[in-house]
Amino acid sequence: MAAIETLLVHRGTVKRYSHKQGTLFAFNSTLDVDMGAGIYAVADAADGSQPGANNSLVDNYLQRGFSSFNQLNADFAIALWDDRRQTLVCARDLLGVKPLYYVHRPGSFCAFATEIKALLAIGEVIVKPNRHKYREYLTWATAYVPYSADTFYETIYSVLPGHYLQLTSSHSQVGAYWKPDLSRVSGLTEAADYATLFREDFTQAIDIRMGNKSHVGSHLSGGLDSSSVSCVAQHRLLAQDRPSLHTFTIDTGLASTDESTYVQAVVEKWKPVHHTVQPVPDVLTSILEINRLFDRPEQFILPSSFHLSVSVKARSVGCDSILTGHDGDSVITTGFDYLDQLIDQEDWEGVQQACRQRISQPGQNLTHVSPKWLSLSEREKFETYVLYTVGAEVVSRFKHRPFLTFLRTLVAQQQRFELSTASMMTYCIQRIRDKIVHRALIDSAFTPAFQRLSTPLPTSATEGLSACLSAENPVPLIQIINTTNVLCNEQLEHIGAYYGHQYTFPFFDKRVVEVGLATPAWVNFDQGRGRGLIRQGLQTVLPPAVSNRLTKANFVEYGNLTAQQLYQATREQIASPSHEIWDIIDRSVFNEIVTIVCNGRIPIQKKTRYNWLLSRIIYLSLWLSALPKRS
Repeated sequence: MAAIETLLVHRGTVKRYSHKQGTLFAFNSTLDVDMGAGIYAVADAADGSQPGANNSLVDNYLQRGFSSFNQLNADFAIALWDDRRQTLVCARDLLGVKPLYYVHRPGSFCAFATEIKALLAIGEVIVKPNRHKYREYLTWATAYVPYSADTFYETIYSVLPGHYLQLTSSHSQVGAYWKPDLSRVSGLTEAADYATLFREDFTQAIDIRMGNKSHVGSHLSGGLDSSSVSCVAQHRLLAQDRPSLHTFTIDTGLASTDESTYVQAVVEKWKPVHHTVQPVPDVLTSILEINRLFDRPEQFILPSSFHLSVSVKARSVGCDSILTGHDGDSVITTGFDYLDQLIDQEDWEGVQQACRQRISQPGQNLTHVSPKWLSLSEREKFETYVLYTVGAEVVSRFKHRPFLTFLRTLVAQQQRFELSTASMMTYCIQRIRDKIVHRALIDSAFTPAFQRLSTPLPTSATEGLSACLSAENPVPLIQIINTTNVLCNEQLEHIGAYYGHQYTFPFFDKRVVEVGLATPAWVNFDQGRGRGLIRQGLQTVLPPAVSNRLTKANFVEYGNLTAQQLYQATREQIASPSHEIWDIIDRSVFNEIVTIVCNGRIPIQKKTRYNWLLSRIIYLSLWLSALPKRS
């Protein structure tokens, strides 16, 4: 018990309650006991949005059972021991901001904790890495991967976001509690009405998350998401006569990531206390730190030397909370799938109009559609974009049909949109080239033996909940609840806990998510600009430079530099043929990846997956080296 308290001392003052069945620990969190009802509860929840604000955790559970979790608009992890049923009930917030892990050995014991290291300290827990998790971790994904209960340890599992878990001495059962309430949105018809509702919910989400915090901080990259959070937060702090917001911008020193124009626009409009920081210079030390804090390999696309710089600075200026716009574009989408909907409806006039709106936006630079975009004429841009959108749909629908059927369909589209033969030929040639190039791309670097490793029986995952809700809503839930999103949420939460501040996610507020799920694509399409809810809903709060922004910073160059730096710092360490990583990774494929990453003649934009693969292989090798060995 003392070892667990020591390992989690950074989470605050501990309260404990001992019961004949075990002990509950609460670190600066809620401990609720109703001996008469035989319910003992503990919760880790974000300040300002404590579950059970009107009633206790126990009262809520006694009145509503598992549906009580759906009543909470909070970031939370909850565990209740029901003495009457001899059952442990655990639940997490709908997007997994608050982590909750458990071990269950039927007939012996169960344990749960907000950090895996507390479970590893229990002598009965077997420390054995979960090799099957490596397959997911080291494979370049082309689609969203559902979040599963598996962790990097074979006997340790994670409670699923939006779900509850029941454990008894003999069995476990998982169920989804989250049922979005879309009634507030169902009667809306005008784009302005959706935008107004978003503004109200988003503002309330930030108010709740700032709560009674003394010194609030916020990420400020200059993008729509972080700028929205920062502008609304400072607006509300000023209105409440509270200390100004601290904003943090990370400057990599590269022109490709420079968003200072947009950052400065926010700073000039709202006058927060602004800080510009540089990434922690030692990438390797940062990764080792994350291994220690997070009890698993690094999860961010960019290494945590990037993210830790904000936490280091925030701690030095005394911030007790940091707001982040992390992955807001999964909740409030671009709406560009509106084109797909028009194609499905065969509304060709609508498709033409939407395509023209998309390409006509001032400053629009669609180099992902054509590298020559900026040099194309207006007519060429229209033809190129139509073929990019409509042509891709034709390929998708007819790729398994005879070639002549595909060709006739393509010709029909050519006539419908009055496309030139030259543009059609260019498009077809480019499709063939892309297909050839794609065959040569590397998705993983596993050894043949690891490739043959049998896949375990599927564990519980968010896939069922995502499929159920996505069928009913315009925005697919898998875009919001997936492995990448949830693990990054968990990692930020761990970092904040160690550096003395609480990370909070206004875009992941339950009501904001519900608005995002229910908003039609045409509203977010916003006549070709995208992100309509934000642009329209926050137009009086955001500076024009940000609200009219159509571009995003590109961090591929920075990712390439850090991947090279990390490789140079670890190449001797992992060079040994006996290193565990070579049981998993084929050295020849690894060397091919290194060559691509380090080759200055290869265009930087073609290196994204290789930067990712090289970095993740090294992250895993470092984690394996540091893994405690227990006989």
